[in-house]
Amino acid sequence: MTKAVDAIYEDGVFKPEEPVELKEKTKVHLVIDTPAPAQDDDDPTGWKAADKFIGMWKDGPEEALGEKHDDYLYK
Repeated sequence: MTKAVDAIYEDGVFKPEEPVELKEKTKVHLVIDTPAPAQDDDDPTGWKAADKFIGMWKDGPEEALGEKHDDYLYK
C-alpha cells in the first residue's frame, strides 16, 4: 500500500499532520521531499544574482561572446 502523508519532523520523530491507520510498530519506508529553500528576501526576483553572473564577463574578450558563438562551440 502506498499513501502520501505530510509530516513534521520534531524532536527526532516524524509526526503525521493527519491520522494514519497503521498498527503500532508497523515498519514503513519514508521518502523525504522537503520544500525548496526560500529565495533571499533581498532579491525576490533573482535579478541581483543574474547581474553578478553577467558581470563575470566585463573584463572578457573584446568581441561580444554571441558574435562568435559557433566558433567557440564547434571549432
